[in-house]
Amino acid sequence: MLKLNWLFVLVLLLLSACAGQTAVTTATAEPQPTLVLSPSPTIDWFPSTPTPTRSATEVGGLPTQISEVPVSWPLLTTDDFSDQSHWQENSGSAGTAAYEPNSLSLALPAGRTPLVSISDHVLPGSFYLELTMDVLMCSDADQYGLILWRNSTSGTFRIWFNCQGEVMADRQLSASIGRLLNWQTARKLQPGAPASNRIAVWAEAGQLRVFANGVEQYSLQTRSDLSGALGVIAQGAGSNAATFSISNLVIYAP
Repeated sequence: MLKLNWLFVLVLLLLSACAGQTAVTTATAEPQPTLVLSPSPTIDWFPSTPTPTRSATEVGGLPTQISEVPVSWPLLTTDDFSDQSHWQENSGSAGTAAYEPNSLSLALPAGRTPLVSISDHVLPGSFYLELTMDVLMCSDADQYGLILWRNSTSGTFRIWFNCQGEVMADRQLSASIGRLLNWQTARKLQPGAPASNRIAVWAEAGQLRVFANGVEQYSLQTRSDLSGALGVIAQGAGSNAATFSISNLVIYAP
C-alpha cells in the first residue's frame, strides 16, 4: 500500500515536470489593416472665368474727328448752287467767278490779285457750316479759302488753304490785314490738283474752330456777337493759272 502511494506521488511529479517544460504558445494577433486617407479634393472657391478684352481706344488732343454734324441747331440754309442769285459773279483782271452746274467756279490767270465772290448768306455769331472746295488746277503757292463775317465790327476773317497742303488765318480790318495764324501743315487736307476737300467752320461762344475733311486744324478766339456775309476767295502765286470750285454748302445756326 505504501509502495502504491509513492508510485502515485512519483507519477504526479513526472507529470508536473513535463508540464513545466511545455512551451506556452501565444497567439499572434492578426495585423490590422492600415487606413490610408485619400486627400480631400481642393474646393476652388473662386473659379477662374475668361476675362473679356476691351479694344484699345486712342485718346488724345488734336486732330479731333467730326463724323457727323456736331450741333443740334436747326438748318439755317442749304445751297446746291443751282440758284444763281446767291453768289456774286464777276470777271476782270483778277479772274472769273461764275456759276457752273451745281457749283461756283473761281478761275484765276497768272497773277497775285485776289478773286472774291460774296454771297447773300449772312453768318450770325454762332453757326456751323460745311462746303466742298475742289482744286482743279493749281501750283503749290496758290491759295483759296473762306471769308467769314465780312465787314463785321471785328473786321473780316479769312480762312486760307494752299495747294501744298497748308492752312492759315488772317483778319482784314479797314485797309490793314493782320495774321492770326501762320501757315502750318493742314491735317488730312488733300494737296495738289485735282483734289477735293470738305471744309467746316464752327463758331460758338466766341471760339472759331476750323476743320478739313473732318479733322480739326485750329481754333481762334473771336467775339460771340459778330454778324456778316459769307464769301469765298482765291489768289494765285503769280506764275500759273489756277481754278477752284465751290459746292454743297450747308449752314446750321441756333
